Amino acid sequence: MVTYIVRRLIQAIPIVIGISVISFAIVYLTPGSPIDKFRTGRVSPQTIANLIRVYGLDQPLPVQFVNWFTHFWSFPFNSTAWGYSFTDGLPVRDKIFGRAPSTLLLMGTSLVVSMLLAIPIGILQAVKQYSWADRIITTFETIGYAMPTFWLGLILKQFFSVQLKWLPLYGQNTLGKQGDIPDMIAHLILPVSTLAVVSVAGWSRYMRASMLEVLRQDYVRTARAKGLGPARVIGRHALRNALIPIVTLLGLTIPTLLSGAAITETVFSWPGLGWLGVQAVGDRDYPVVLAVTMIGGMMVILGNLLADVLYGVVDPRIHY
Repeated sequence: MVTYIVRRLIQAIPIVIGISVISFAIVYLTPGSPIDKFRTGRVSPQTIANLIRVYGLDQPLPVQFVNWFTHFWSFPFNSTAWGYSFTDGLPVRDKIFGRAPSTLLLMGTSLVVSMLLAIPIGILQAVKQYSWADRIITTFETIGYAMPTFWLGLILKQFFSVQLKWLPLYGQNTLGKQGDIPDMIAHLILPVSTLAVVSVAGWSRYMRASMLEVLRQDYVRTARAKGLGPARVIGRHALRNALIPIVTLLGLTIPTLLSGAAITETVFSWPGLGWLGVQAVGDRDYPVVLAVTMIGGMMVILGNLLADVLYGVVDPRIHY
C-alpha cells in the first residue's frame, strides 16, 4: 500500500505542474491588473511604476512563473512563500491558514451530515423499490439536486433568519461570542444544510442504484435462503459491496465541496477559503487566487488517491 501511494504521488507531479502553468496563465493573462485600482489622479506615475516593480509585474511571464512556482513549495518553512496579498499586504500563507479551519469545519460537517443521511435513504429506497416512499423521496431528490446552492442559501436565510428569526443571518460567530460552541453550531446550520441538500440528493440516488444491483446478486439470494433476517442480509452482506461506488463518489466530492463552499460561504459571509477566493478574484489579488486554485487542484489529486485507497478497505479483493 505504501509503495502504491508513493508511486501515485510521484505520478501526480506532472499534473501539479500542469495545474500550475494553466492557473498562472489564466490569472495573469486575464484583462486588467491589480495595479489598476491605484491609477487615480492622486497617485503619481512614479508610484505606479514602483508598485509594478515591487510586485514583480514588470518581469516576463515565464520569469514570474518560475519565481512563484519555486517559492510556492517552500510554504512549510517560509511564511512569505506564497507572496503577499495585493489587497492588504499580508502574507498569503497566513491568510490561507487563518481561513482554512473555517472551511474544513463547514466542509467536514456537511460531508458527515450528507453521508449519515444519504446512505440510509438510499438503502430504504432500494429495499422499498417502486413504493410510495421511494417515489416521494425520488421526487424530493430531483428537486434538491436541481437547486442552485446560492438560491437555496438565500431562501433558507430569508425563511429561517429574516422571517422566523430562529438562526443567525451570516458569519461564523456572533460579535462578542467567539469560541462559544452553541453559537457556532447555530451559525453552521444554514450553510451546512445548503451544502448537504444537494449532496444528499445525489448520493442517495447513487446508493439506491448500487444497493439494487447488489440485492440481485446470487450471494444475497443465498443468504436469504439460509433464513437470515433482512437487517443482517443488508447490513452484513449487501451494504459493504454497495458502498464501493459511494467510495468513488466520496473521493470526487471532497474537492467539489470547496467550489460549493465558495458560493455558500459568500452567501452566508462564512470566513473561509471559498469566500476569500471570491473576494480575491474581484480584487484581482493574484497571489491569493493562485494559492486557492492550487489548494483546489491538490484536493482533486488527494481526493482521487483517497478513493483508490478506500477501495482496498471496502473491497478485500483489491490489492495494491
